[in-house]
Amino acid sequence: MVSRLIPQVELPAFFTYNQRMAKEALYEIIVNNLPYGFMAVDRHGLIVDFNHAAEQITGFSRDEVLGKSHVEIFHGGSPTQECPLWRHAFEHQHKMLAVEHVITKKNGETAVLSVGIAPLIDKDGSFVGGIELLRDITELKKKERERKNILSMFAHDMKNSVLIASGFVARLENEREGALTEIQRADLDTVRQELNQLEKLIFDFLQFSRFEAEEYKPSLSPFDICDVLKHAVESVRCEAESKHQTLTFVAEESACITINADAEMLKRAIINLLDNAIKYTPAQGKITVQLRLTPGAISLQVTDSGVGIAPDQLPLIFDAFYRADKTTKGSGLGLFIVKTIVNAHGGKVDVKSSPGQGSTFTIILPR
Repeated sequence: MVSRLIPQVELPAFFTYNQRMAKEALYEIIVNNLPYGFMAVDRHGLIVDFNHAAEQITGFSRDEVLGKSHVEIFHGGSPTQECPLWRHAFEHQHKMLAVEHVITKKNGETAVLSVGIAPLIDKDGSFVGGIELLRDITELKKKERERKNILSMFAHDMKNSVLIASGFVARLENEREGALTEIQRADLDTVRQELNQLEKLIFDFLQFSRFEAEEYKPSLSPFDICDVLKHAVESVRCEAESKHQTLTFVAEESACITINADAEMLKRAIINLLDNAIKYTPAQGKITVQLRLTPGAISLQVTDSGVGIAPDQLPLIFDAFYRADKTTKGSGLGLFIVKTIVNAHGGKVDVKSSPGQGSTFTIILPR
C-alpha cells in the first residue's frame, strides 16, 4: 500500500482502528479523483501507486505498472539521469518542482507532460520514494508550435510585400514614372516612413519568434567591439539628427578589445537600445554611448536625456510586447530582444531611470 511511503503522523492512542482505516480510504478517494495523473515510486524506482488519470494519460493500466521500474516503462531503460523524477526527487530531493518532460506511451507514441515532482520523506527524515503529478500538454504544445509557425510565415510574407512596395515607392521618388509635385513627394515620404516602421515591426517579430523557439543561438567569432559599436551608432545617426539630437560615442582606449561573441546579435541589441533612446528623447536631447572595462567584464552604457521611466514600470520593460507609453509606435519587443541577446552571451542588462531624468541602460558582457 502506497500510504506506507507517505510520511506518517503519530496518531493519538484514542484513534480507533476504524479511524485509521478512514484515513486510508480518504487517501484513496483523493488520489483516484485527482484531475492529474498520479504516480508514486519507492526508493528503488518501482511504481507502487498509479491512479486512473495516469492510466488514461499513459495508456498503461495500474496492474501493468505496479512493481515495475518507472524508468524502464516510461523512458525505455534510458539512463536514470534523463528521468526528471530520478534527477530531482531522488538525487537532489527538491521539495517540489514542475518540469516539462517527454514520455513514451504504451502505444509507442510520445507525449509531452507537465510534471510536478516531489520526494517522499518519512517522519525520521529518511528518503523513501517520490511522486509525480502528470498533465498531458501534447496538444497544447502542438498548437503553440502551429501558432508560432503560422505567425512567422505571416510575418515573412508581410516582409516580402513591404520590400516590393518600397521598391515601387523608390521608383516613383526617382521620377521614373514622371515628375512629381511637392504634394505628391510629401505623400510618398509619408508612405516611405510608414513602410520603414512596418519593416521594423516585422523584423522585431521575426526575431522574437526565433528567440521564443530557441532557434537563434549566438554564432561566436572574434571581432573588435569598438568597430561594431561605431557601426551601430552611425546606422541610427540620421534618425537622431532628424530630431536634432546629439548622439555621441565615447570609448576608453583600453576597452577597444577583441571579444568572442556574435557581432550581428550584439549590434542589433545596441541598435534597439539606441532606437529606444531616440524615440523617448525629445528634440535637442542628448544620447551617449559609453564603452569601458570593468574587472573581468566589458561595460556598455546607453544614456539619454529623455522622459524617463516610472519606478512601477521598470520591472516590466524587458517583457515581450510591453510598452510603457502606448502613444508611441513600436512592437514592444525591442528591449525583450536586447535582454535575450545579452543573456545568450552570458551577460546581463540593467536600467536606471527616473521620470523626467532620462535613462541609462547598461550591458555587462564577460571578457
